[in-house]
Amino acid sequence: MSTANLPRADTPAPIPHWNDHDHRAHVVHFYTEDAFLLDELSRFVGTALGAGDAAIVIATKAHRDGLTQRLKARGFDTARAVEQGRYIVADAVETLSKIMVDGWPDPIRFAELMGSFVSRATAAAESQPPRLAAFGEMVAVLWEQGKIEQAIRLEQLWNDLAKTHSFSLRCAYPMAHFDREEHGSLFLKICAEHSAVIPGEGYTGLVSEDDRLRGIAALQQKAQALVTEIAERQQVEDQLRRSKVELESLVEQRTVALRRLSARLLTLQDSERRRIARELHDCLGQLLVGLKLNVDMLRQAPERDDLWKETEDLMQQCIAEVRTLSYLLHPPTMDAAGFESAARWYVEGFSQRSGIKVTLNASENLARLPDVIELTLFRVLQETLTNVHRHAGSSAADILIQRSGEHVVLEVKDNGCGIRRDALLLFQETGGGMGVGLTGVRERVRDLGGIFQIDADDRGTAVRITIPVVPDLVSDVGVPGLGA
Repeated sequence: MSTANLPRADTPAPIPHWNDHDHRAHVVHFYTEDAFLLDELSRFVGTALGAGDAAIVIATKAHRDGLTQRLKARGFDTARAVEQGRYIVADAVETLSKIMVDGWPDPIRFAELMGSFVSRATAAAESQPPRLAAFGEMVAVLWEQGKIEQAIRLEQLWNDLAKTHSFSLRCAYPMAHFDREEHGSLFLKICAEHSAVIPGEGYTGLVSEDDRLRGIAALQQKAQALVTEIAERQQVEDQLRRSKVELESLVEQRTVALRRLSARLLTLQDSERRRIARELHDCLGQLLVGLKLNVDMLRQAPERDDLWKETEDLMQQCIAEVRTLSYLLHPPTMDAAGFESAARWYVEGFSQRSGIKVTLNASENLARLPDVIELTLFRVLQETLTNVHRHAGSSAADILIQRSGEHVVLEVKDNGCGIRRDALLLFQETGGGMGVGLTGVRERVRDLGGIFQIDADDRGTAVRITIPVVPDLVSDVGVPGLGA
């Protein structure tokens, strides 16, 4: 073949002309732009109608409207052609629904419906012999729905219909439907069901015109797949960059949070040490000073029975204070009988020391809990009641301990003055503004996967914690907080 007879590489792909092409052809048109498809389709259909022949268009609404506009712009009276029966227009989705059975195009329904369309249009054609131009998008609709094998089957049914009816058929697929490398084999299957291929772009010369068109169409599919893969890779890279930035920011935030937590734990430890020091100085220290004075006086007057009695009483008080302080640090009853027993002991002593009436209600199914949970509950109870005594100005407090499914709940309510709204909001948002005690309580609860809630108004304050009961928690798990 002489290269002088080849079209230039930048010319559009050759479109079969109505008067000189095979009128029993089955042509597939791949397009990237709707305008390109509609321009060629208007020439295909318009030439047929202008020659007195018939046409069938089964398309989407957007393409039907676009085709009608172009045909009218070319001077065709489409309404008259429809009245004459030479021009049959149908919706692709609606028509497709009439021929589908169990998700597949049914050969009998297809032959009956499409056969009737072809017969009616051909009978209305004015030319002799009558010729028919047909365009269908039902295959493209199936492909878009992911029904690829069904689309290929429908192409085959059109080929079967062409054995008994005479028409020139054109199908169309957007190139965007073939944007994956794995679509290559399916793309070639579609091409194999057609007698000719119209690519959507320019073409270059190959061995033959048919090879050129098929080769260009295949290259277009690969190019579309490559463009999609590049775009997806770029998106992945962008996401990785964003993730890296977010991860660095998260690491920085966590580092800052850990530093704050470490500082807070040190503050809590110092606070607990100061509390123990005050207890030793104010109570035990004073008793020991009194005991020392009595011992000095007994050295001068050992016969005084009253001093011996007073000294014995002071010694008993010292023993009691040491025991109380020891119990507050870690109640021995909790190891033996559990949190409920320790709580009742603590509440009774607190009520006697503070003069605040405290009621405690515990559910019958509380049973024993993992050591770390029982210790956390006890520290929470200590801190909340201490706050009730020091800050609330409350005359009474109610304590509820209950087991609910896989959670244990501790709730402490008082009838005191409540908490300032601004301080409460600050604590709920940042954890600050309420002193180290409640902050430590919240950290303890969160470390166990629990929830810490605090509400307050002018009628009092309610602290509620909910901790999940995890059976495999062991007693030696480290928990930050108010001291061991």
